[in-house]
Amino acid sequence: MIGWVADFFRIAWGLFYWNIRKSWFQMRKGHAPRCPCQNPSDSGRALETACEACIGWQAPRRFRHVCPLLVETQEGLRCSANASEVRPFWPRAFGYYGASLASVYLGGALTFFTFLRLIGYPVNIFHTLWPPAWHHLREVRGDFFLNKANQAFAARRTSEGLLYLSNAYEFDPGNYTAGLLFAKNIQLGQPNYSDSIYQRLLHEHPEQRAVTAQEWFRVLLARGDYPTIQRLAREFVVEDVPHSSVWMRALLFATRQTKSDAPLRELMASSQPAAKVWRPLLEIEFLAKADRPDDVRTALAQTWSGMPAYSVYYQIETLIDLGESFKALDLLDQYGRRIDDEARVTLQLEAYAQLGARRLLQRQTDLLLGPPPNYPTLKILAAHLIRHPDQALLDQVYAQFVRANFPINSDSAGIYLSLYCAAGVAQDWSKVHAIGGILRRSTGSSFVMLGLMESFFRGDAAETRISAFLPAVPLPLEVIYALLERFPGGSRPALILPKL
Repeated sequence: MIGWVADFFRIAWGLFYWNIRKSWFQMRKGHAPRCPCQNPSDSGRALETACEACIGWQAPRRFRHVCPLLVETQEGLRCSANASEVRPFWPRAFGYYGASLASVYLGGALTFFTFLRLIGYPVNIFHTLWPPAWHHLREVRGDFFLNKANQAFAARRTSEGLLYLSNAYEFDPGNYTAGLLFAKNIQLGQPNYSDSIYQRLLHEHPEQRAVTAQEWFRVLLARGDYPTIQRLAREFVVEDVPHSSVWMRALLFATRQTKSDAPLRELMASSQPAAKVWRPLLEIEFLAKADRPDDVRTALAQTWSGMPAYSVYYQIETLIDLGESFKALDLLDQYGRRIDDEARVTLQLEAYAQLGARRLLQRQTDLLLGPPPNYPTLKILAAHLIRHPDQALLDQVYAQFVRANFPINSDSAGIYLSLYCAAGVAQDWSKVHAIGGILRRSTGSSFVMLGLMESFFRGDAAETRISAFLPAVPLPLEVIYALLERFPGGSRPALILPKL
C-alpha cells in the first residue's frame, strides 16, 4: 500500500518533471547527446534500452502513465524509441491533471451539496457545480435563516429570531426583506445600528427607496428622533411625490418639535417642481412663526385649488387651531371629495371638540359606531380621545369595541393598543386592565411594556417621554401622532398663534 501511494505521487510529479526534461532535450537536440530518461550504459536503440526514470519505483510499469514509450519485452521493460526520438507527452500530462482536478472538484461539490442539504438549505446540485451559480448559495443561505427567524418569532422565541435575522442579513446583504425585518426588530435595543441598516437599504435598493423610507419614518417618529425625520422628510417630500403629503406633514411636525425651520427654508428655495407646489403652505407657516395671525387668517380664508391633499388638511387644521372652527367646517364641506373620509372625520371631530359642541360630537360618534365598528373607525376615535379625553365617549366606543369581539392578530393588535392608550390618557384603569388582560390571555405573552405604559399614564414612571415606549408597541401612525402631541416632547405648538 505504501509503495502504491509512493508511485502515485511519483506519477503526479513525473508527469511534470519528465516532460520538462524531455522538452528541453528536444529543444537542444545535437547539443545534449544524452537522453534524460534512458539508461546511459545501453545502446540507446529502440527496444534495447532500459528506462532509467522508473528505477526505484515499486512497480516500474506504472511509469507508462507518464511515458507510453515504455513497453514490455522478453528482456523486461524497454524504451520503444531511439534516444534521439524520445519526446514529451504534454497532452497526456494535461489530461491526467485535468481529470484529477475535475474529480476533486466534482467530489468537493457533491460533498458540499450533501452537507448543505443535510443542514436544510433548499439548494440543487446546479448551485454547487456551476461557478456562475454560486452567488445563489448566498441567497439560499439568507432565505434559510430568514425562514428560521420567522419560525422563531412565530413561536415567540424573540432572541433566537433576532439571531437568525442577523445571520440572514450577514450571509446575504442583498436580501432586502431580511434587512428590513432586522432593522425593524432591533430598532428598540440598538437604534443606531437600526438606522445604519435603513440607510444602507436606501442606498443599495433604489427600487425600494420609498417603502424603506416610510418604514424608517415610522420608527423614527415612534422614537421621537425629530432631526432625522426632518432630513428624511425634506428629501422625500420631493422624491416620493405620490406620498408627498405624508412627508410634508412629517416635516412640519418635526420642525415644530425642533424649532429649527432650516429644512422648510431649503424646500422654499428649491426650484424643483415637486417643491414649488408647497410654497403657499410654507408661506403661511412662516407667517405663523413670525406671529402675524391676521395675515395667516387672510391666507387661509379662501378656497385653494390645485394644491396637494395635505395642503387642504393643513388649511382646515390651522383654522381650527386659530379658533376658526366654523370657517374650517364650511371649507371642509366645500372641498368635498378632495379630502378622504378618514381625514374628513378627524377634522370634524377636532372642530367639534374645539367648539365644545357636545351634541355634534355625539352625533358624529353615533354615526361612526352605528354600523359594526371597523379598524379605521376605532383608530380615528382612539386618536381623538387621546387628544381630547372624554369619559362618556370612551365608554361608548369601548362598549362597541367589546361587543365586536375582534380576534387578536397582527391587524387588530394596533386597535387594542390604541384603545388601551386612550383609556390610559383618561385614567380609566378598569378599561386599561381589561384590554391588557385580553391581550395577555390571547397571546400568552406577559406584555411587560403594557405595565410600563400604565405607570407612565399614572405618572409613576421614571421615564417621562412617551417616545420611550412607542417603539415597542405596534400602534397606527395617527395614534402615534396623537400621543406625541399629547405628552411633553410631542405636544403640538398650535402654530405659535393665540386662539381666539
